[in-house]
Amino acid sequence: MSDEISGWKPLFVDTGALFAYYNANEGHRHTRARAVFEAIQTGDLAYRPLLTSRFVLAELSTLLVRKVDHATAMRALGHIRTSPAFTICVPNEEEFASTCDQFEQYDDQRISFVDHSSAVLAHKHDATHVFAFDNDFATLGFTRVPVDTDDAIE
Repeated sequence: MSDEISGWKPLFVDTGALFAYYNANEGHRHTRARAVFEAIQTGDLAYRPLLTSRFVLAELSTLLVRKVDHATAMRALGHIRTSPAFTICVPNEEEFASTCDQFEQYDDQRISFVDHSSAVLAHKHDATHVFAFDNDFATLGFTRVPVDTDDAIE
């Protein structure tokens, strides 16, 4: 069944959402991240496929090792890498060049290279929604889940 027929939308998952999910010390963001992923899993939120990238996973594992512990970083990587719900995107040369161009274009912003790469990959996969808590993706023209949506979670 196509995404149009099923009503499912692709969702790019940012580092911040994954970090909040795996780090209980993130308080309200941890609770919200868990609620969003649970709602996606039960079908209450119609997002599929879940997209992320190797850059996001590198950033996530670094944050978890530094702010939580190595075991949590390994558990997160293992879960995401083996989950049938996730598609891990790898930018090709053209997408990497587009990321570099976009990074240069937004010289008045403090948006990370990883977030620019995520935006390029999200566009490639027709994802207009990003699971993120920071404003960078709104600046880049995306709808942030759950921040900008009416998705009833909690």
